[in-house]
Amino acid sequence: MQQYITCPRCGTPNYMNQQYCAGCGAPLATSCPYCGAYMPSSSGFCTNCGAQVGVGTRPPGQPVKQHKPTSGWAIFGGMLFVLGVLCIVAGPVFIMTRPEAEQSTALLIRVIVIGGLGLIIGLPLMFKR
Repeated sequence: MQQYITCPRCGTPNYMNQQYCAGCGAPLATSCPYCGAYMPSSSGFCTNCGAQVGVGTRPPGQPVKQHKPTSGWAIFGGMLFVLGVLCIVAGPVFIMTRPEAEQSTALLIRVIVIGGLGLIIGLPLMFKR
């Protein structure tokens, strides 16, 4: 059988585990996940045991999420992406400052194409887990 709590603002009966009133949206009293004492849902600490509750905390017994380490493919993709950006941005500047810049159009096109391929291949690899 469900237990009910009455909203102090409008008097609407709400289920015990609800954080907000279904009638008016006011915050309802909740229970502390550590000691079970009832307290306003807007408080950041339990008034009975002093435990921090609310945003950024986890209930007891719930494991901490472990993040997977970055894969080798993701690192390779990031390096390839950075290399592609450098080819597209710094390559033309370096080529055009050379004395034989008029004859280096083919080299300029190759550097930009290689940089574009680095971007296209590296970007999806960066997000590979």
